[in-house]
Amino acid sequence: MVKAASHNGNEQPYINCKNIVKAYTVSDHEIVALRGIDFTMARGEMVAIVGPSGAGKSSLLNLLGGLDTPTAGRLVVDDLNLLDLKGRSLADYRLWHVGFVWQAVGRNLLSHRSALHNVTLPMTLAGVGWRQRRRRAKELLDAVGITDHAHKRPPQLSGGQQQRVAIAVALANHPALLLADEPTGALDHESAKHVMLLIAELRERYGLTILMVTHDMEMAAYADRTLTLRDGALGQDLSQNTQEAPPVLDDEGRIQLPVAVRSRLDEAARITVEIRPEGVLLRPEQGDEDNTQTVLQDMLPGANHNGKGRRRLRFWRDGRKEEVRS
Repeated sequence: MVKAASHNGNEQPYINCKNIVKAYTVSDHEIVALRGIDFTMARGEMVAIVGPSGAGKSSLLNLLGGLDTPTAGRLVVDDLNLLDLKGRSLADYRLWHVGFVWQAVGRNLLSHRSALHNVTLPMTLAGVGWRQRRRRAKELLDAVGITDHAHKRPPQLSGGQQQRVAIAVALANHPALLLADEPTGALDHESAKHVMLLIAELRERYGLTILMVTHDMEMAAYADRTLTLRDGALGQDLSQNTQEAPPVLDDEGRIQLPVAVRSRLDEAARITVEIRPEGVLLRPEQGDEDNTQTVLQDMLPGANHNGKGRRRLRFWRDGRKEEVRS
C-alpha cells in the first residue's frame, strides 16, 4: 500500500499542480484539454471548479484521481508524485487515497448489489476482513442516512439516496481525498442541497479534502473556494473569499471591480464583455492578433511540421472543438 507523509498546520500544499498540460492524440490531431494548470489545495479544504462543458474539468479530476497522466507538468498529492506511480503503486493510490463520486449512478454503483454490498466491495478489493468490512459499511450507511435501505439495490432507491450510497462507497477505504464530478447534476434542487449538506458534514467528520466540479454556482457556494475553468485554464472566482466588499451594480449600471480584477484590465487595449450561461465575462484584449497557434506550438512543439503533413491542433473552447494549423 502507498504510504504518504502527513503535514501539520500550513507546511506544504496537500495538492500541488505545476504547469499541468493534458493533450489527447486522436488520429493525427492533438486535442488540448488543459493548458498550463497551476493549482494548490490545503489539507481539509473544499474547492469547487465551475465552467462550461468541455472546459477540462473532468480531465483535471481524472489526473488527480490517478485515472490518467498529464502530458507535461508536475502533480503531487500528499507528497506523492503521481507521475512516479506505476502499476501496483498507482492502483494502491486509487484504492486507498482517493474516493470518487460521479454524476451517473452507473459509474458509482453496481445495480445488482445491495447498498451494503456496494459499500463493502472496495474493501473486498483492498483485502479487508469480512467483519471489518461489514462494520465499516454499516458505519458509513448510517453516516449518510441509508441504514434503513441497506439491503435495497440501487434501482429501488431514489436519485438522492443513490448518491448517498455512492458517497459511502467512495469513503469505504478511508481516503483523505474525495473527488466529486457533478455529484448533484442528476438530482432535483432539494435533493441536491441535501447531498451538499451531507458532503459538508462528512468533510468535518472524516477530515476530508474535497475537490468538486459543477455547473451550479449555488452548489459551488458550499466550498471554501470557487475556481473557474475555461479553455483549459484556471481562474479565481473573486466573488468569494475576498477582503474587499462584494462588487454591486449601481443605478447607473456601473460596478466597482476588485483591485485584482482592475489590475488585469488596466493595460487592455479593449475589454470584451460576453454573456455566458453561468454569468457575465470581462475579458481583456491586447489587440487584433490571435496568438492561439503560438501558445499551442509552445506547449506542443512536436506538433509543428512544415509543408505537407502539417498537423492540426484541436482544443476545446466553451464546449466547441476548434482547430488551428501549425
